[in-house]
Amino acid sequence: MKRRSFIQTAVVAGAVLPALGRTKRRPNVVIFYTDDQKMESFGFIQGKAHTPNIDRLAKEGAYFSNSYATSSVCSPSRYSCLTGQYASRCSSAQFAKSTSKEGMTKVLWNMGIEEDEWTFAKVMQENGYKTGMIGKWHVGHSGKYGHRKQVPNNDPNDPETKAVLNYNQELVCKDISDKGFDYVGGAYAGNPNDDKQLVKTGCNTHAVEWQTKHALDFIDQNKDEPFVLYYASTLLHSPHPHESLYGDPRVTPLGILDEPITGVMPPREDVIKRAEAAGVTDKKLQASTWLDDVVGTVQKKLDEHGLTEDTLIIYFNDNGTDDSGKGSCYQGGAHVPMMVYLPGVVKPGERKNLAANIDIAPTVFDMCGVKPPKDMHLDGASLMPLAKGEPVKKWRDALYLEIGLTRAVVSGDFKYLAFRVPQSYLEQPFDERMAAHKKTVAKINQQHPWTIENKQWGIDPEARYLQMGMAPGGDFMERLQVLGWPAPPFVNNYYDPDQLYDLKRDPRETTNLATNPEYQAKLEQMQKKLKKLLDDVPGTFAELKPK
Repeated sequence: MKRRSFIQTAVVAGAVLPALGRTKRRPNVVIFYTDDQKMESFGFIQGKAHTPNIDRLAKEGAYFSNSYATSSVCSPSRYSCLTGQYASRCSSAQFAKSTSKEGMTKVLWNMGIEEDEWTFAKVMQENGYKTGMIGKWHVGHSGKYGHRKQVPNNDPNDPETKAVLNYNQELVCKDISDKGFDYVGGAYAGNPNDDKQLVKTGCNTHAVEWQTKHALDFIDQNKDEPFVLYYASTLLHSPHPHESLYGDPRVTPLGILDEPITGVMPPREDVIKRAEAAGVTDKKLQASTWLDDVVGTVQKKLDEHGLTEDTLIIYFNDNGTDDSGKGSCYQGGAHVPMMVYLPGVVKPGERKNLAANIDIAPTVFDMCGVKPPKDMHLDGASLMPLAKGEPVKKWRDALYLEIGLTRAVVSGDFKYLAFRVPQSYLEQPFDERMAAHKKTVAKINQQHPWTIENKQWGIDPEARYLQMGMAPGGDFMERLQVLGWPAPPFVNNYYDPDQLYDLKRDPRETTNLATNPEYQAKLEQMQKKLKKLLDDVPGTFAELKPK
């Protein structure tokens, strides 16, 4: 049993393994896993945001422009990053409950990493690395150490309230540490505004300086031995990041600090000034510069310790939010940028190879010379040969995507998306489905009154299931996806069971080619590719994988 001590709500767990006696230092790894970044938040992509540090990773590192989140919402995306597996391999009881009678798995926010499950962090621990986790977890809570307490009042300055908030933070850190992390700090169980205790006290904020200080502390503590840092920033997810940027810097999930954390990152006022000087007047986009400072601050710390040329940096966005695509297999949610950076090792330039978050764990192992355990299933592959510019004889020609009731395959210039509603869902009596649908819509309109103004948010006369399969007629998230303002480009094809898109000619997926006779051969080819990929993952999927 490992002993753990809790200091300033950071977790330091496990014993240091004996020195390996190598004359050359083993490489470190820093993974930036960001949240809900639109393409416009990357300066080097659309030129709308001021992100010089992130731009540098893309310019001086390997920029994978054809990269995907295999499941395009927070929890399964993070599960795939941490385990190197497709989310449908999740073995938690919560995930199993979502499986239909026919055996169709349903990947949503129902992820949980089991205590006996391998993560890249656990593997690296076993191989003498110190491991750190900062920021947003969102991959389940075991309850092993108990559950978070309720604050006695909504005053974030009250000592009793602060004590509860500190207790809750320590509980979250303890739980995450069991997944393979020696150090856990500045942690959020999920999104800042998911925690009712944080919302009640007004502490549901992006406390970026607080998070980043923990990242720097971890590097300082482990500068003389190899480490892996997983920094999962809460930016740029809701609550609106710019409101935190313009807000009180003393506010953290621990309550109101006596003094703001200074000397860690550039002051918030400076962030705004630099963004404005670069012509960025949109406050929402100014938060992109704040996130960029996180990257720059960590890189500066690495440089101070002479670790820049010893540290591989991987940058990945958990999912996109363009074109209301989050929570779907459409490009707006699944297609995200990825960068791999290491001066002197990684050859700069764009890579058009299909890459994904399932490749992060294998890349870490490969770079660090670590062999994964025999019982750790990896769906991904190391990106290091591609990043180094080495000749790669064989690389995937197709990539599998999954979420809700949809499965998709990307190959070459095309994507095939299949949407299948389980028969057991359809067998529910229509009046029961409609009653459930009306109840859901009433709840949505009560919790989000602004939706009432949009007539599209009314009752669906067919009470159809949407692609995420959350409720008849759609729950809030999936209705927002298909009925957002403006309506997403794919909306006219949304309910089509078979969808084929030419991504080169139609990157926003406006025209479904599945019924076009000229593309029947391509459709059959893509269906064959998807069937092959489905055969390798758990669960059924209608006639494409009947059992």
